[in-house]
Amino acid sequence: MPFANKVKLQDGNLGVVECGLVVKHENQAIGIPLTHVTAEIDITFCAAEVKLTQTYLNNSPDPLNCVYFFPTETSVALHKFTATIGDRKLSGVVKEKEVAREEFSDAVKQGKTAFLLEELKPDIMELMVGNLGSNETCQIEICYIQELPFQDLLTRFTLPTSIAPRYIPASDPDPVVGLMNMQYTGDVPLSIGFQIKMRSEIKNIISPSHKVEVTQHSEEGWFCAGGTLEDFTSLLDRDFVLTLECDDPLLPLVLYENTEQGEVALMMSFIPETHAKDRLCEFVFIVDCSGSMNGDCIKKAKEAMRVFIQSLPEDCYFNIIRFGSSYEVMRSKSVQYNDKTLKKAKKYIAESVHADLGGTEILEPLKKVLAWKYKKDYERQILILTDGAVSNTEKVIKTIKNRSNKDKCRVFSLGIGDGVSRELVKGMAEAGDGIQLFCTSNEPMREKVIRMLSCACANRSEISCVEMEGQESLTPPVPVTLFTGEKTVLYTLTPTLPAEITVHCSGSKHTVTSGNFVQVHSGKMPKLVAHKVATGGVVSEGRGVELALNYQVVTKETSFVCVDGDVTTTANYYCSSRASMLEDCSSRSSRSSLSYRSVSKELCGPSKDEPGDQLTELMDLADTKGRFTDIAKIRAVFKLGELKSISNFAEDIVATVLALVLLEIKFGVQRDVWYRFAGKSEKWLDGKISEEELKNLKDEMKNFVSSS
Repeated sequence: MPFANKVKLQDGNLGVVECGLVVKHENQAIGIPLTHVTAEIDITFCAAEVKLTQTYLNNSPDPLNCVYFFPTETSVALHKFTATIGDRKLSGVVKEKEVAREEFSDAVKQGKTAFLLEELKPDIMELMVGNLGSNETCQIEICYIQELPFQDLLTRFTLPTSIAPRYIPASDPDPVVGLMNMQYTGDVPLSIGFQIKMRSEIKNIISPSHKVEVTQHSEEGWFCAGGTLEDFTSLLDRDFVLTLECDDPLLPLVLYENTEQGEVALMMSFIPETHAKDRLCEFVFIVDCSGSMNGDCIKKAKEAMRVFIQSLPEDCYFNIIRFGSSYEVMRSKSVQYNDKTLKKAKKYIAESVHADLGGTEILEPLKKVLAWKYKKDYERQILILTDGAVSNTEKVIKTIKNRSNKDKCRVFSLGIGDGVSRELVKGMAEAGDGIQLFCTSNEPMREKVIRMLSCACANRSEISCVEMEGQESLTPPVPVTLFTGEKTVLYTLTPTLPAEITVHCSGSKHTVTSGNFVQVHSGKMPKLVAHKVATGGVVSEGRGVELALNYQVVTKETSFVCVDGDVTTTANYYCSSRASMLEDCSSRSSRSSLSYRSVSKELCGPSKDEPGDQLTELMDLADTKGRFTDIAKIRAVFKLGELKSISNFAEDIVATVLALVLLEIKFGVQRDVWYRFAGKSEKWLDGKISEEELKNLKDEMKNFVSSS
């Protein structure tokens, strides 16, 4: 059954709970049979709408009260909910949360079929169903809109299919722990279809998670594609991921739509070039070594750490903390980056970074790092690598958000694996003024590592104000951090359409004129804009509720509710609260582990293969300055022939030039992986050899490599 809840137990193992309608009866959790699931995805530029439909059958002789959990991307605008029971179609209405709860409770007590849909966590929605009639089929349709991240020149869509594992510390009980008793299995067909509309030509569509079939077409002013899963499937132990590569991904654009409320909803998208120089940094790596990291995840974490350590800038400090139920610090304080400490770090990563520390308790090591004394003139960059989630996510995010010396400390997060808690990974980075990246089991890791390291090394750049021609300038209520190559999307509701929008940043500005304004007629985009404005700290809480009600979107303060006027027999077991619905649930300690690679069709070009082990071996031969000293070891890695003596050049110069040439010849398509590393080598060569000599020596090394 798709949409599985996976709960991390206190010993670090995983208990699996299937998502869907659940009823509690005589201290047992009973799954209402799920007969079909469909997901329809509509991607337009930097946003996507998801319509999720699930069909259930109550085959018991009695009416039932049920609870239904489903995962979403974080901070989605959930704007439509319908339930079809037999031939009766009910539409939800967004109301203030307490009003909706009271209406739902009263209806259920009166024997009416009723539904209440709320945000349980930023990435988990909860639907309560009261009095589902005997032998009735219930079709639930939920629609939400989400912003799409843009990283490594790719637009990325994710459909979460599982509620991520949540480790629950004994000292921090969480309602999710109650889900651990449910036993329900069953395979049902899942169908996924997607439509894509972009403003520039679509060059490639890849699913690193599933096999898909894709076709393309065009509409006036848009480049379009559509696709489906190759086959129906009931195997969703991983999120469904699509990455889109377009011809002109850096195109700035403003999408706008007139709203029924008499406003104009604006989405401005641009990719900044901040020209921010690298600064002096102290890097602290916090690596998840809990039991659930065992297998591919810990291998990817070790690989990531090797690339991180080898690519650090020369004049920096660093440290490594590995954590699980407990934590361990490589050194009591951060050490200067040099050949001696690099060698020790490599040994520590090889010998100590294992999935052997039980559960996932990240809060304490995080507090420790935040409390360390800062080094003068150095900014602390905390880079967290994890596969899972914790029940105290809010505490972790709040701890980062409330850190002292925010101008001297940033937090970056890398989610590893196929069912990562998006709330945790995104929340940590957003609270820490950093970026978040995700790497599934079938995606290359090294490019993401270098991207994150580049952002961590760069000086801060923030939006100072936004000017809209003919209207009052806007100042962000909270700092908006910019990173070169990372798409930034701004949302606003305005009384009229401006002719031009200019964003002023630290040392630069970005202007989008009316020529790059595109009007849409979806009727849905304003809901995403209203949700972002209502929940983004731009307006007061009261105004946020007002916006959510006017635009009918679910937030922390609002919920969907709908009631069927037809009276049914009252359910024999009624749960008056979430706590009673979830108590006494039991566990199933298994986790499916599928491993297959996406096979592309038509537009779906092959996913970039991970660079071979030769690249790692080559990089490992360099010192902290990017200098190579042993030609024989380089030859051994690549099985090269004898190299005749090069007069007038020391061996380390020849070895370093040979390494640079090998990077270009063998791993040219993976430039994003090694460009920072190569930059150190080129810097070391500067002044030791003239430009003409360097060119001639490179040509000689190219001939040598080609002839070997």
